[in-house]
Amino acid sequence: MENKDCSEGFCGIGHWKGLAEVYDGQGAFVANGADQRHVRTQTDDGRIRIDLSFVGPLKFAGHYFIKNKEDRRLYQGPVNCGFAESLSEDLVVANGYWPVTGLSQKFFLMMSPDGNRQMSLALMYRGEQLIYSIVGENGRVVGEKEMVEIPMVNGIAYDLKGDPNAGRQESLLGRVGTWTGELQTKRAGSTEAKVEGFEQVISLDGEKISERWCGNEFLNGDVQMALHSNGLLSWSEEGDFVGSHSSYGGRALSGQFHYLPNELRVWRREVVSADGLCKAVVNTWYEGEQKIADQWGMLQFRANH
Repeated sequence: MENKDCSEGFCGIGHWKGLAEVYDGQGAFVANGADQRHVRTQTDDGRIRIDLSFVGPLKFAGHYFIKNKEDRRLYQGPVNCGFAESLSEDLVVANGYWPVTGLSQKFFLMMSPDGNRQMSLALMYRGEQLIYSIVGENGRVVGEKEMVEIPMVNGIAYDLKGDPNAGRQESLLGRVGTWTGELQTKRAGSTEAKVEGFEQVISLDGEKISERWCGNEFLNGDVQMALHSNGLLSWSEEGDFVGSHSSYGGRALSGQFHYLPNELRVWRREVVSADGLCKAVVNTWYEGEQKIADQWGMLQFRANH
């Protein structure tokens, strides 16, 4: 029996179907994957049971249990074990291990404001070697109806593996335009998140990408950086905000950046929806090796005219 009461933290109760894009450790396209999840609350002990199947270049099916413990989530196997933080009703971040594949996972899953779309990024390791990066997007299924239509790029991996945009005409992350929305910030030890407006402006300066952040409490005003890119990797020039990231299909990224004036480091992760209209942003801020805050939100894209 399914219980739709989600009084604690992240709530993904329901039936979800999705389409994932799988990339290898260097960022080359490997294949699409079909993802299905049925999430429900067990009636006997209150744990959440997830039945799932994933069919792609890696394939597995089975179930695992989640025990909620305040803002923590314990993955209790059998097919997935580990630890997660429920940062809000819209976001969970996790570190886990999938014995059925022999892969460790760094993961985030974010829900859209209407509750009908989930976007995720799974970095799959064996030891310290990145084996796969899985960019996921799932839609809620109500009855027989899928609430979100997820477009797919046609093609074959033989052709697309050499294309950093995986068959798209342009990088969804590198398009000239402005991403706007609100970011929630929860500092370590706090139970409340602060919400502020944020804007990220992307422009081109010759062959370099110019990226400007406006409205982030960890920066001293607006901050701009110049990035070089080969499509799979991007790296900054000297400046106050410096670092590098890996890209996956021009649609997702993960990387480390340093804001030198405030002696801070941020682990950036982003996933753009397959239709290119919105993106999930997760920033984890550090002072040395001490995490000081989590920051997240769903931003909307507007082309500059």
